[in-house]
Amino acid sequence: MIKLRFLNISYERGRQILLFLFCLFLAFIIWSIHKLSESYTVYMQYKVTASVGLEGRSSEADSENLLIVRGKATGFYIIQHRFSGVESRVRISPDRRAVRKRAGVKDGFFILVKDVNEKLIQSFGNNVFVESFTTDSLFFLFPGQTNKRVPVKSRFSISFASQHMLASQPRVTPDSVTIYGESSLLSQIDSVFTKGIKLDNLNSPAEGMAELIPMAGVRFSQGDILYYFDVVRYVEKSWVVPVTFVNLPPGAALKASPAEVLLYYRERFDSSPVEQSLLGAEADYLEFENSLSGVVKVRLTGEQRGILSWRAEPPFIEVRNAVSDTVK
Repeated sequence: MIKLRFLNISYERGRQILLFLFCLFLAFIIWSIHKLSESYTVYMQYKVTASVGLEGRSSEADSENLLIVRGKATGFYIIQHRFSGVESRVRISPDRRAVRKRAGVKDGFFILVKDVNEKLIQSFGNNVFVESFTTDSLFFLFPGQTNKRVPVKSRFSISFASQHMLASQPRVTPDSVTIYGESSLLSQIDSVFTKGIKLDNLNSPAEGMAELIPMAGVRFSQGDILYYFDVVRYVEKSWVVPVTFVNLPPGAALKASPAEVLLYYRERFDSSPVEQSLLGAEADYLEFENSLSGVVKVRLTGEQRGILSWRAEPPFIEVRNAVSDTVK
């Protein structure tokens, strides 16, 4: 028989002791689970968040005082409630007539617990069997708020399949929302943004919903918008055209260098082709007058119906006075 050197305990005896201790520990765990699964009557404290549609005021507020509840709950829930390190709270949406003004308190309101008794009980769900409420009134501050209309700015990252593009600007609905908050805060906001949306390899129209990025202390009239991308297939063509001038005063004459430009334009694949002979390129005399270098941007003229996009090569031309033949 093997004996432990220092304790003078045989190996077999030591193994029995360890097994006994393990069984004792296991029994304690089972007993603890059993006891914690039972229900106990205790007092618990909660912060109450009330959502009320008071006109011109914050949509929700936390109670200044705590709601004290006497009720039954499992040992597990009681331990979680008391030692989680997070303030326990419940949310209710009382009727507006249950919210009363507090005399002498700016933005102050109160709610009688008896008026929202059922809503409070429902807010606990199956976690607590409420026996009674010790608190008789809940006090709130609903600060006054203003509102204004601001545009929605979208954040999209889009790529297209070969020979596909947008036929028009992305469309968002609505393109503006009403924001609510304190005046000092709203004065710093001139727009709201959508969360980023990435769409790759588009080859047909796309639509969906984009969420607005929340702002602390600000409420939106709606939290998301609809977007639509009109994606079409295109063909690209080119056409060499001479450069003409517009807004020329009487007696003025200009020369363009180069005198011709190459127009690249895109049109829908499934539409009637654009009549190239109706397209042209022009430069504006007024732009030439205001230019220090005599370099003017080329503009497209003629029948542009059906053209999705265009560019000129070169996009800028050098313009000279034909009489003196010098660069202005």
